[in-house]
Amino acid sequence: MTVCDADIGVERMDGERITLRLEPEILELIDDFVEKRPEFSNRSHLARIALRAFIEGAQETPVSEEAGNRVTIEVPTALLHVMKTMVEEEGLYNSITDVILETLRNEFVSKQYLEEAKKRALESRHDAMQIL
Repeated sequence: MTVCDADIGVERMDGERITLRLEPEILELIDDFVEKRPEFSNRSHLARIALRAFIEGAQETPVSEEAGNRVTIEVPTALLHVMKTMVEEEGLYNSITDVILETLRNEFVSKQYLEEAKKRALESRHDAMQIL
């Protein structure tokens, strides 16, 4: 149970203490993150929230629909590495999102459909110009 002392702004945690060993780079990332975000009072506070979010997220289905047109998926490590290589080392794409979007378009949208869609768009613009 978390107890907040409003008079001095200190958060105390009633619970079991654990020890965790982390590399200096990870600690630096954590410290920078906590320093820039006042909603996290210290490393422990961030760790408690992050661990809970990770565990709760891992219990969800591999694909979760989010608000609007966003979808979150879990990608196998090897595929993520390939996508990162295509972006960062080979410069074939601007982002991993671009890789995924092109792959989805190639898989689900036929060239014939794209040509028909372009034709409809041109006809629609042509009709609009005739009205003017």
